[in-house]
Amino acid sequence: MTFAPMLARSARRLRVATWIALIVSIVIALYAAGTGLGLVGGPDAVRVTDGGQPLGRTSSMVAAISLLPFAAGLLRLIRMLRRIERGEVFTSGTIADLRGFTLLILISALLSILLPPALAIANALGGGPRRIELVFDSGDFFALLVSALLFLVARLFGEAQRLADDVSQIV
Repeated sequence: MTFAPMLARSARRLRVATWIALIVSIVIALYAAGTGLGLVGGPDAVRVTDGGQPLGRTSSMVAAISLLPFAAGLLRLIRMLRRIERGEVFTSGTIADLRGFTLLILISALLSILLPPALAIANALGGGPRRIELVFDSGDFFALLVSALLFLVARLFGEAQRLADDVSQIV
């Protein structure tokens, strides 16, 4: 088996897994938003929590809002993997999809970190409790680090593609 069919098969498998992850994350986010807003009671065997506490309105809003760029990023990843299946490995479209995926995942990670304190500030300005927390755990740090690194790699691939195009026009 040559490299290209193996790469296409791996891309296809990853594309299917990404679709499954996208669907599961949307279902979980909708369920979490429903429980946080009191719309879904849910069985006792299934609990959605935020740091051990029942999911509240703020956490539900953060989950729903940060899911939007995450889901859009996974759709860009799916499109990139479909291109790779067709043999478009280092094309400008594939690189643009990789860059879009990493940027959207980076935005989602930033939203999940910065949105809770922003909502707490808005609540405090509206007369609510004046307690504001900025929580930054190792998972948040890892998500930011990996997405920023992948964004840099995508930019490097874009620059390599641009240089390859320049060189091919000279010859």
